[in-house]
Amino acid sequence: MGRLVCVLLLLLATAAAAAEPVWPRLSGRVVDEAGVLSQAARDSLTAKLAAHEQATGDQVVVATVPSLQGLSVEEFANRLFRAWGLGGAERDDGLLLLVAPSERKVRIEVGYGLEGTLTDALSKVIIVNAVTPRFKAGDFSGGVTRGVDDIITVLTTDASE
Repeated sequence: MGRLVCVLLLLLATAAAAAEPVWPRLSGRVVDEAGVLSQAARDSLTAKLAAHEQATGDQVVVATVPSLQGLSVEEFANRLFRAWGLGGAERDDGLLLLVAPSERKVRIEVGYGLEGTLTDALSKVIIVNAVTPRFKAGDFSGGVTRGVDDIITVLTTDASE
């Protein structure tokens, strides 16, 4: 009986290790693993995000992935955000715009340092009004670009406005 328990525990541990997601490599400010963005959009977004980071210190990254690997979009985004260490440990002022086109999921994951500025409610408004309509029209580059523009606007606008 004890041997059977050990074998079962070993099988469960092996299955858990096999189920660990494979994270894309953080290769820049735009990681297009799903291959849905045009080169022009990737270049423009990279320049825009670099300028924003230079001006504010906020690290904003866009990632498209071919699959959420069985996770919810919330869990995948949170774990990828942590795996990449976005925003740094001290300020935690990172932001991830995650797109999983094959599963029709979008998520804006915000570090604690930016949560007061870009709330869940504002993130939802950006996704629903700026990103999703363009995705539905087949324009992934336009949806991501508009989403990033709106994110930067929120992050750089005085809260009193």
